[in-house]
Amino acid sequence: LKRALELANIVADSRYKLYDDFLHLDGRRLGEYLDAVRRATIAGLEWGGSDPFKVILS
Repeated sequence: LKRALELANIVADSRYKLYDDFLHLDGRRLGEYLDAVRRATIAGLEWGGSDPFKVILS
């Protein structure tokens, strides 16, 4: 989860212009990426308990 959130910040950073790779005509690539981040968050909660920050800070 920590890596997924770090990647989200990197993708959003305009210096790298990585967000261009997610701009697709139907917007599917961005949706797929966000779904993967969502799944990582849920998995982190399942394995790390009810505290979402425990997974991020570890």
